[in-house]
Amino acid sequence: MSTSLPAPALAKFPQPAQYEPRITELWQQQQCFTTPPEPDSPAQGVYTILMPPPNVTSQLHMGHGTGYTLQDWLVRWQRMRRGVAAWIPGLDHAGIATQMMVEKQLLAEGSSKHELGRSAFIERATAWKSKYGHKILDQFTAMGFSCDFSQLAYTLDEQCSHGVRYAFAKLYTQGLIYRGERLVHWDPSLQTALGDDEVENQQITGALYEMRYPLEDGSGHIVVATTRPETMFGDVAVAVNPHDERYQALIGSRVIIPLSGKVIPIIGDEYVKVDFGTGALKITPAHDDNDYLIGQRHGLPAITIFDDQARLCGEVPQAFAGLERFAARKAIITALKAEGYYHGSQPYTYNAPHSSRSGCLIEPKLCSQWFVRMRAMAEQAATAARTGAITFHPPNWQKTWLYWLDHIRDWCISRQLWWGHRIPVWTCSSCGHEFSSIHDPTACERCHHPDLTQEEDVLDTWFSSWLWPLSPFGWPQDTPELSRHYPSQVLVTGPDIIFQWVARMTMAGLTFKGSLPFKDVLFTPIVCDKQGRKFSKTLGNGIDPMDVIATYGADALRFTAAFIAPQGGRIKMAMNDFKVGQSFVQKIWQASRYVLSVCQDESIEPLADLKHSVWQAGLLDDLARCAKETQQHLKEYNTHEAVRTLYQYSWNALCDWGIEACKSTLKREQGPEQAAGVSVILYAHESALRLLHPLIPFVTEELWQHLPPHPDLPRGRALCVSSYPHQLPRYPELASQWQLIKALSHKIRALKHHFNIPTAIRNQLKVYAKKLPSSTTQLDPAARNLIMDLAQVSHFEIIPAHQPLPPQSLMDCTLGFEWAIPVGEHMAAWSLGGKPVVLMEFLRGELKATQKHLSNVERKLGNPGFLAGADAAIITKTKAYHAELRDKHQALQRSLASF
Repeated sequence: MSTSLPAPALAKFPQPAQYEPRITELWQQQQCFTTPPEPDSPAQGVYTILMPPPNVTSQLHMGHGTGYTLQDWLVRWQRMRRGVAAWIPGLDHAGIATQMMVEKQLLAEGSSKHELGRSAFIERATAWKSKYGHKILDQFTAMGFSCDFSQLAYTLDEQCSHGVRYAFAKLYTQGLIYRGERLVHWDPSLQTALGDDEVENQQITGALYEMRYPLEDGSGHIVVATTRPETMFGDVAVAVNPHDERYQALIGSRVIIPLSGKVIPIIGDEYVKVDFGTGALKITPAHDDNDYLIGQRHGLPAITIFDDQARLCGEVPQAFAGLERFAARKAIITALKAEGYYHGSQPYTYNAPHSSRSGCLIEPKLCSQWFVRMRAMAEQAATAARTGAITFHPPNWQKTWLYWLDHIRDWCISRQLWWGHRIPVWTCSSCGHEFSSIHDPTACERCHHPDLTQEEDVLDTWFSSWLWPLSPFGWPQDTPELSRHYPSQVLVTGPDIIFQWVARMTMAGLTFKGSLPFKDVLFTPIVCDKQGRKFSKTLGNGIDPMDVIATYGADALRFTAAFIAPQGGRIKMAMNDFKVGQSFVQKIWQASRYVLSVCQDESIEPLADLKHSVWQAGLLDDLARCAKETQQHLKEYNTHEAVRTLYQYSWNALCDWGIEACKSTLKREQGPEQAAGVSVILYAHESALRLLHPLIPFVTEELWQHLPPHPDLPRGRALCVSSYPHQLPRYPELASQWQLIKALSHKIRALKHHFNIPTAIRNQLKVYAKKLPSSTTQLDPAARNLIMDLAQVSHFEIIPAHQPLPPQSLMDCTLGFEWAIPVGEHMAAWSLGGKPVVLMEFLRGELKATQKHLSNVERKLGNPGFLAGADAAIITKTKAYHAELRDKHQALQRSLASF
């Protein structure tokens, strides 16, 4: 292999801080992740994943690190399979979130955006983006992400901005973007409208207040119930259920709003619940979603009584004008009590909408905003899911997707901010004409007057993000980059933005390109702290990936993230969880040190020239099965199972069994047998590094640099661009014997460990086994020697089937062999002190557990429904399991009787 960065001698223990920067430099020098101008394999094309662009509000936490790790795993895997793959990185300007962070910074300095002015504020926000954008890119590099940084995109760069302008102008011209007065979610803290998907309900404990509204004719009053008495000056009616006998006679009469003297009607509407509160509701259409609908049904006016900061204004008594909404509530209740209109209150818990941006309680506000008509686009996206054109992993998210799309409302896209894409709409001061343009106009398109005024508001951040599959590649032009990367193969993202981003990208692709932007969507888990709270920059409860890397290394970070991350759902994460990954890296490191030690003075021969022993063929079969299963899991986006498959092969099959078997061979054999052992262990280990590389790239690249080349494994200029193992040979007959050897050795080890047999006795133990009629597997002398070495016993003998096993023995049955360890002669020297009762208690427990499993399996096999409905392979497997349990049950009975 050619490299300008030769690796130093392999240290005794992994030191990530030393080799990770060196490996990063190697990849950069070799330009391993830059997508070539044309794909090497045109038939396959370029495998593309679009990175969900992180917000430039702050550096990343491990919620991002987990999702991005899974993306990099898929991209590196495909790069090794295909020879070419592209992971397109990006950054999101994050309108509201970034403006909020910059305003907080200004507030801490004793300043504000208004003191700076719009132009200076944008400069300040741009500087913020530059600072945290560079931090994020540094984190990408530190975590080993194989992005093609030559294609880095930013939602506010010139190319993406042009796409935003084009999309807006096209939809505006088609009448799909319009300005309208609607009741929107208003954030009084940020003083901007929010979209439906930027609001989350939170349970709050408040009160249900009751107030007397006098009848206009002086004949009495009606008691209304409300959680928000501060909105009473915006009331336009009192509503009751027309079937409520208590109030039927009052429908059509009028009442007086306390403290203001305004007269409003009593109306009947079936929305009102008879058993809620007093059964009479005050209707305030300008400040409540449900009241707004009631007002529309009855042709009622909507009166706004709150300003942008949720302070009372407009048609309110002078005594309350200018009060903030919660202060107004207290003042109004005090006044109601003083005037005799207060009827009491009771505790009441309910869900209330809060801003997901600032955390502020949302104030419904009737105002003029810009909207996108969504119904037709949503129907297309829903059809794509129903027909299987787009697939979700896990599939249960399809139901959520369809529910949202089937109940979609028009998208409010205007935000009362300064940071973002300013709405490309201009109004002529001469003729009043309003129009949209892709480029900044110099004159009115109708009367050609130069005096134009552009909209002050900016677009919702998601309006640029929904074009992410298109705009980074030069769209709306039909560029070569667009044709190469659209559609991408899979979108990997969190389920919490399924509506804001995933659904909208799908709609944008179908609307502007006429095709889906991706076929598959893999939802990563939502990562939480140990208290179950989602990692959040606002809460500050996230784990910084750089802290993890400093303590455990980037590979430990990546391995752990994948190991504990199922599809979708939620996981809890803490710093000490990364010890799992650290232990795995150390295991692979020590395996490499052993392989290097046995390869130093050996010439490595091709596998085809060698005769394989049982363990060699078994290990190669384990490798082939691991490679096949891993790739199948990854093709199905089941990363959770893929990482476990890799773990089982690397830790158990290779390190625990393969290397130990190799040690046995090199200790006992010479010549061809020894050469075969070295060749197989090098091949199996380097193949493991290739399988693991997409997940833990640093340590595998570092170790691969040290290994001698194997003649059967062609090398690229670096491991990350070498071939991924596939279509490896299988050895089913010898593999079954290897499985038996491992199973017997494991059971013997486990029994010795369970009874804490001293080492001096362990190595003197004898094992006798006899083959059961149901078994077809053989154990030749070499296999018996291997069992003795792996199980650390002094004797392993196969006795005739008719000969009884020794008395006073621990007996078991494993894969068609009944076996026994005579322990009677060792009891006096054993910690049990010659008390067979302890052994008998253990055997009785094992017998009871085996009997329970056996009964369950017998019930299943005796169930006609199972036999008729189950797959044939499942039935065969169940019958084999039944036979194994039956044999084990009999062996345990004999063992118990021998004491």
